[in-house]
Amino acid sequence: MLIDWVTCRVPIQFLTDQAREKALTLGDRIQRYCPLTGDVRYESIAWDSIASDSHQINIRASGHDFWIMGSPARVMGDGCSVFGTGASSRLDLAGCIDAMRLFAMQGTGIELPADLSLWTVSRVDVTENLLLGSLSEVRDALRILRDCEGGRYRVSQQAGDTVYWSQKSKLRKGKAYAKGPHLSYQMSRTGYTGRQYTRDEIDQANRLLRLELTLGREFWNRNDWKACTAETLRMQWHDYFDRMIGGAEVTTDNDLKQRIFAAAEVSTQREFDNAMTNWRERRVKALAAGKPIPDKPRARNAQNAARAAYGAWLLIQAEGWERARESFTKTVWYRHLSILRAAGLGDADISAGKVVPFRRKVMEARAVCSWHELKIA
Repeated sequence: MLIDWVTCRVPIQFLTDQAREKALTLGDRIQRYCPLTGDVRYESIAWDSIASDSHQINIRASGHDFWIMGSPARVMGDGCSVFGTGASSRLDLAGCIDAMRLFAMQGTGIELPADLSLWTVSRVDVTENLLLGSLSEVRDALRILRDCEGGRYRVSQQAGDTVYWSQKSKLRKGKAYAKGPHLSYQMSRTGYTGRQYTRDEIDQANRLLRLELTLGREFWNRNDWKACTAETLRMQWHDYFDRMIGGAEVTTDNDLKQRIFAAAEVSTQREFDNAMTNWRERRVKALAAGKPIPDKPRARNAQNAARAAYGAWLLIQAEGWERARESFTKTVWYRHLSILRAAGLGDADISAGKVVPFRRKVMEARAVCSWHELKIA
């Protein structure tokens, strides 16, 4: 796993006067003006959008902030963005920001604050490479993921060997693609100056399914990046992508039914425990305020919950998940989905209305973190 992209900024007031003056001369300006009077309506700083896995670090200085964005893996080691190196491969967000800061300073001669607590993060991409048997298997996996919708997921775009989910989300969005063809495309672009990958490396990369999670501006508005650890980033990645594939191999319908009944026991007990905790807190507040004590919650029957969840699965199989969802209230629908996912079904299964046969290969795909691991696999 690696950090594949970072966008960060520091208030320009923390730059020295000399650095601030130099920073404000960087970049082209875009103006809107009145042709009759010549009055300038507004002026903005041009900043071309660059796709992830770029070979550049981009900077921009406005009247308020100095911005840096790009792939930190490109400024470390030999510039390999497939597996990263240093802070990028360690999921060390602070280390990535510092490396990009130093790179920007070397390229511009502008002194930037070394105190990272002054910096704000607005985007981080966390990426994992999953090893499959061949490029054809990678494309089979992508075909499964193209149909993976439901709950938090919406396939917003499909392009060649790439699938996007929730592409306009400012909170979290996902991307899956075949790394080998992507490398070939990058290297064929006019003006490419990044690391030159060998033919053998590209052949090896053809077996990689790359899953990329973008944590956007809204996520970092809610979470302090300085408290973000490598484990935090790993958990976010797994929370987003694991649900797509599911957590267990399901071989037969009878096996699935047994799993649903077992999952319902755990789910209803957890639901009751949470309700009791909430009731105790409300009871204490009611006693303190001299108000009537709320009714004590009752546990749901686990067998009934299991039958209802299994019935929902049969309806999904018969009618499709979208029409099935319309048959339930929002609360009941997500209660059923919770049990189905706990039974081992992934969103790929739920959106397809059947247990996807190829899912096992994706579920068992091994994460690889270096060229050495890839070659000996």
